[in-house]
Amino acid sequence: MVYQVVTGVFVNASDINQLARVLQRQSGDQETGKYYLTGSSHAIGAALGALVPSISRGATPVSVSIDTSDQAPSNCGAPATDHLTSSGFRVSTTSTAVATSVQVAGNYTIAY
Repeated sequence: MVYQVVTGVFVNASDINQLARVLQRQSGDQETGKYYLTGSSHAIGAALGALVPSISRGATPVSVSIDTSDQAPSNCGAPATDHLTSSGFRVSTTSTAVATSVQVAGNYTIAY
């Protein structure tokens, strides 16, 4: 089946179905990507965090796991995740030094 869109270009139904599968993950699917936290530390124990958006919309994830394969924790503790929703999750850490650069980076896997 072929759909004609406003631009006049034809789109196959299989393309639309594939897009829907990406945006609405099924149970058992996974999404992978990268995260990178960097910032300045003004005090020991200062919090640093960022939202990592997911591609899927509407699907509720079961869990998220991260590693530090791209940048080991530098002047900070091990990163942690929380606030897992269908829009993404937060990754955060705390500084271990004053007036220095804090960095940590790696891969993430969201399980649905």
